Amino acid sequence: MISVESRCRWQPKQERTMRLKTFFLFSFWCCITPVLSAQGTAKDYLPWSNVRKLTVDDFVIKTKSLESTSSFAQFTITFESIGFGFFTKNFNKKVHNYFLPGASWIDTTTDVAQSLRYQQTLFDLAEIYTRQMRKALRENRSQFLKNGNLVTDLNNQFMAAFANRRVAYDSETRFGTNAVMQEAWETQIQKELAALADFSYDR
Repeated sequence: MISVESRCRWQPKQERTMRLKTFFLFSFWCCITPVLSAQGTAKDYLPWSNVRKLTVDDFVIKTKSLESTSSFAQFTITFESIGFGFFTKNFNKKVHNYFLPGASWIDTTTDVAQSLRYQQTLFDLAEIYTRQMRKALRENRSQFLKNGNLVTDLNNQFMAAFANRRVAYDSETRFGTNAVMQEAWETQIQKELAALADFSYDR
């Protein structure tokens, strides 16, 4: 199970730099962590949805001003690779993009709408790479028996791509606080999701 966490607050330069270094080191470590099959109950894993967006209630932990960053979210991309069922034609049901409510928090005394918009954008961005992985699995189906590490290698590849992309997003939008750039990113993300519609979970 690959986990990715995200925080939102425009910090002073030195503090922000230190936090970013820590965050990206953690993200890199996540990218090389072995992937496990998804476990837990439905309340522990909130799947990405084209219709349902993140709400305040999805963040189990509520904080107050100055106690923490304005929001924190943890996402995980998992895949099922157990048994012959994994070799079926439709890989869309085998790869999942989840938000973890119990590991996420939001500061209800700050700009909640902006925090939700920021975290939803990251969730949507993760969905792009989830769909790209589903597509790659379908295209490389014949290679599974030759390369036992193929699925893990693909997962690491797309998680690394996601990590690099979010660096650009956080930088260009100042963690979602630059309204013009935020809107531009949202538009681009929706275009990419539409182009990968055949690899959504429901297809």
